[in-house]
Amino acid sequence: MKRGDVRTNLRRGVYVIPTSFTVLNVFFGFRCIVNSMLAMTDMATGRPDLATRHFELACVALLIAAVMDTFDGLVARALGATSEFGKEYDSLADVVTFGAAPAVLVYAWALHILNNLGAGIAFLFLVAVSLRLARFNVNTGKTDYRYFVGLPSPAGALTIAAIVYYASSPVLDRSFAYVMLIVTTLVAFAMVSPIRWRSQKGLKIQRERSMFYVLLLTLLLAIGSRWPKEFLFVFAICYLISGPLMRLWSIAFPARHVEEQPLTPIEVP
Repeated sequence: MKRGDVRTNLRRGVYVIPTSFTVLNVFFGFRCIVNSMLAMTDMATGRPDLATRHFELACVALLIAAVMDTFDGLVARALGATSEFGKEYDSLADVVTFGAAPAVLVYAWALHILNNLGAGIAFLFLVAVSLRLARFNVNTGKTDYRYFVGLPSPAGALTIAAIVYYASSPVLDRSFAYVMLIVTTLVAFAMVSPIRWRSQKGLKIQRERSMFYVLLLTLLLAIGSRWPKEFLFVFAICYLISGPLMRLWSIAFPARHVEEQPLTPIEVP
């Protein structure tokens, strides 16, 4: 085999790596759906304890899928293996993982009590994710990279997963099911809203404070390992409300652009 052919084959093989992460993304989204269905079967057979376990596994699967979704983009950019195929495939994968999977999860956990109304709101969440991803693909490169326009679909899915994971026992109270119906609707509209959420791409880590950031990350990991359910719940809710709060802040305290005055020339004797 010629050296040029070897390089060509290696180059083609590089594109398989980020695609593999996307496949794992779909796999764990599918596992979330399967575990949600198993939980509904357990509830139908009078085994709420097993249903709770399956709901927890579904939430963990969705969290792992979000990690895989983050890595496929990072790896693709690091290897220079970005392509239109990868972009489109990633969007299709996200519709399954962050649209269908959390919709089935929240329906199986709480909204099924409301029958067709609950199914309709779960479908609304799926539609919102698909619209959010379509708008993201169209606006790529046209908006400020430091912000997301609309709540990102992984954040919306993880908000639902964090709530279910925090209280993973099947919902039997009809009143609380209505509360989750409102929450699911708000998250769905947040994803298609014009409100901006902060992106991790816009975070600037100063080199002289790198030790501080390492210690802060270590502290967060320690808290998360000790109280994982509470940590994920608080983190997801805080990120969800951060967008509207930043919007209200910008309305109350608009940024002032100070016009620079022309400098007066100094005469040199």
